[in-house]
Amino acid sequence: MGNYLKFELDRAFRNRRMAAALSVGVALSLWHLRDYVLPVRGYVLSGDYPLSAFGKWMGGENYSLQAALYFMWIPILCALPHGGSFAFDCAGGYGNQAATRLGWRAYLGAKYLAVFLSGAAVAVLPLAFDFLATNLFLPAVRPQAGLGLFPIGAEGFLGDLYYAHPLLYLLVYLAMDGLFYGLFTTVSLFASLWTRNRFAVLLAPVLAYLLLYGLGTTTGQLAACPAGYLRPSQLFVPKLPWLLGELALLLAAGAAFFGFFRKAERGLL
Repeated sequence: MGNYLKFELDRAFRNRRMAAALSVGVALSLWHLRDYVLPVRGYVLSGDYPLSAFGKWMGGENYSLQAALYFMWIPILCALPHGGSFAFDCAGGYGNQAATRLGWRAYLGAKYLAVFLSGAAVAVLPLAFDFLATNLFLPAVRPQAGLGLFPIGAEGFLGDLYYAHPLLYLLVYLAMDGLFYGLFTTVSLFASLWTRNRFAVLLAPVLAYLLLYGLGTTTGQLAACPAGYLRPSQLFVPKLPWLLGELALLLAAGAAFFGFFRKAERGLL
């Protein structure tokens, strides 16, 4: 499986769709940098408490259009590089050929991992780029809770970590974003069990994402909205039961995809 996994990762990461997805994310970051970071870069020379990169980068605030666009529509970009590849493989007959040589378990395992990692990379890399770019113009001053300049309140998720070790908080949150957005991207594989329409498959992750957003905002359970709780600035404060519940749902979709090999082995692909 090792060689085939390398091949799938190469398919996932070395294509124009990956370049396009990352370019859109970086473009949003640069747009945000121009509108919200460059205009205040001289504030550090004013003699007042300096603005901190932790509160001004795209993932660290709740007011910019760029951050809203990024965290609302990022599942589409995550699915673009490799989310439709399973439907494409099945429609073209490549899936059967690969599974005949490798076995369905190995083929589906490599496919799932490549889709997951490509989605996680598209979600996290532009955010990491944005934070590093913001640090070129603003100092990474440790947040101070009493100043009112930072979005994380006393009831915030990992709030103590944010104020004591903000860089560690950032790394933890980026890892969580990579996990969830990678799993949302694998919803495209689950959708491939029901349709071979590549457009529909690519839209499946964002439809699931928006369904949870609509459910949360309609019922008042804002902690159910991934577009809010996956922002490091915590537009909606994450709640552990919702985090674990939605994680379980996404893993269940992956389990259903892996269960498909039984059907495939009987020639029902």
